Amino acid sequence: MVPGQPHASHPAILVDLLLGAILLAGAAGGLRIGLGLPAGVLPLSLVAYAVLALLLWRQRAGRALTQADRVTLGRATLVMLLIGLLPGAEVMAADPAPIFAFALAAALLDGVDGAVARRLRCQTRAGARFDMEVDAVLLAVLAIWVYALDRAGLWVILIGLWRYLFVLAGWVQPALARPLPASQRRRVICGIQAVGLALCTAPGLPVTVATPTALALLLLVSYSFIIDAVTLWRNPNQGEQ
Repeated sequence: MVPGQPHASHPAILVDLLLGAILLAGAAGGLRIGLGLPAGVLPLSLVAYAVLALLLWRQRAGRALTQADRVTLGRATLVMLLIGLLPGAEVMAADPAPIFAFALAAALLDGVDGAVARRLRCQTRAGARFDMEVDAVLLAVLAIWVYALDRAGLWVILIGLWRYLFVLAGWVQPALARPLPASQRRRVICGIQAVGLALCTAPGLPVTVATPTALALLLLVSYSFIIDAVTLWRNPNQGEQ
């Protein structure tokens, strides 16, 4: 067995998922009470987390998480909290500091799970897929928050929709559903998107700065997905190297 590789252990993954739920409930409940947020914050956070937990359980078939997976789960829990806080967007707009803090933490943690996986030699395909899906949801949620805080127009949500539109295109055109090899360009742009969107939620950031920044991020992610689409379309049997 590769060091750091998980083995079948239902109790282990249940403990991880339960701990995440407890931390999320405490954070969402505390913020709801402390900031006077709508009552829907806590249940929405927990429903979002329940969906995450169910999908993760099905993906892993109950197998224990690696240390890198636990970092990703922590990041995913922050994303679920950001989802849960959406009903309080009007209240949070007065002081988006908590949103900015959670968003920036989730964005910066993106590189930590990969570093942990390499250091502990616990890289797995399932872990990489989990990380990728968390990235996609994070971008979608951050884009919604940028819009909810009136930092950019409704078009900013396209940043988060690109990934899902690409998947949908793959259903229509099978050539676009083929897997793409790892790409440094893709990783860097994803990181820029997450950090950039998080910065767009910063307290006191003028709309005159946030809107052009968000537009630049949209153009950048559009460029990346178009490159991938053209690569797959022209070379359906070979992705980008």
